[in-house]
Amino acid sequence: MVNDPSQVQGEAPLTDRRRETSRVQQIQRRRRVAFAVIAVMLLVIVVGVIGVGYTLVFVLPPQERVVSVNDVTYTRGDMVKMLRIRQRLIEDSGQRIDTSTDIFQALQLIVENEIISQSAPSIGITVSDEEVDQQIQATIIFQAGGNLAGKSDEQLDREFKELYGNFLNSSQISENEHRDIVRRTLLREKVRQYVGESVPGVAKQYHVYRLAVNQEDEIDIMFTKYKDYVKNSNDPLLRHEAFKAITREFSREAPELVRRGGEVGWVPLGVLEDYDDVIATVEVGELSDPIPNRDQRQQAFIFMVSEIDELRELAPVNHEALKTRALERWINEQRREHDVYAVFNSDIYAWMIQQLGISTAITPSPQPTNPFQQFLGGG
Repeated sequence: MVNDPSQVQGEAPLTDRRRETSRVQQIQRRRRVAFAVIAVMLLVIVVGVIGVGYTLVFVLPPQERVVSVNDVTYTRGDMVKMLRIRQRLIEDSGQRIDTSTDIFQALQLIVENEIISQSAPSIGITVSDEEVDQQIQATIIFQAGGNLAGKSDEQLDREFKELYGNFLNSSQISENEHRDIVRRTLLREKVRQYVGESVPGVAKQYHVYRLAVNQEDEIDIMFTKYKDYVKNSNDPLLRHEAFKAITREFSREAPELVRRGGEVGWVPLGVLEDYDDVIATVEVGELSDPIPNRDQRQQAFIFMVSEIDELRELAPVNHEALKTRALERWINEQRREHDVYAVFNSDIYAWMIQQLGISTAITPSPQPTNPFQQFLGGG
């Protein structure tokens, strides 16, 4: 039997349409799958970028090494913990942390205290847990005002734990971390006293006077007035009165030193270490040339030594200062025996300021090497 031609011709287009519909559906499914894969890939990339950003900003910086002494490493985070304790203590006294010095001092202290920690056992110096406990209790009680009268041991213990917990929370530091810092502080003081035993109780001393001036001040007139006061007298009292007169007229020192007529007092070499060369070489009764102030480069100091005593008993404050100098020399000697690494740059500095919650950083500005070149005859 022969099929109807019209039926044969009608079935072919229907089959083609079905095939075309199936092909289009497959393409659409593939597109949806492709879009889903692309969306998942984009999501992974976005999450990855966010994760990398979080890691770069929050995870890696605190773990970045800034100091190592031999095989002991300290990170940015370790520095911040030390600074937070200092910040808390300073703020409790109504002041603010000085970013121009405190951050750099923290870096220096980490290096020095680790050198001390590794070297102290060789000279038989250690710090016990009991000593750490006593120091922490004394510090917390002092901060609380030291009001202990009429309180039982149980009440004192309860109050101490509460105060200490608040201190640790506000400083964002654990108890073990704080105890380690206290231990190192005590160890440093023990070593200071140990090496300070070599400092004699008597020494050659200079009766020092000092005033501060700026470049625009009438320095030549000040020198002339001093010479007119003193003339050719060798009387230390007259030199003192002459210096007092020019100090009250010209000096830009702190009010207390101006009130004393610029008298620093009897000092041995080593107490004003940055200016030892001037103190030791200026002629008795003469004014020194302007010497740039190491802390404020826009200012300069002018020194006068009224008299010298070859063998004079040290004042307690000067004796302690020389003990600190002795410790510094001891640390520098020990440093040669250790592998010390330290790095600090503007990025680390800015990051630490941010961590401490300080909104404004000090931007150093260039200062002249010698602000008094005109007076000294410089170009």
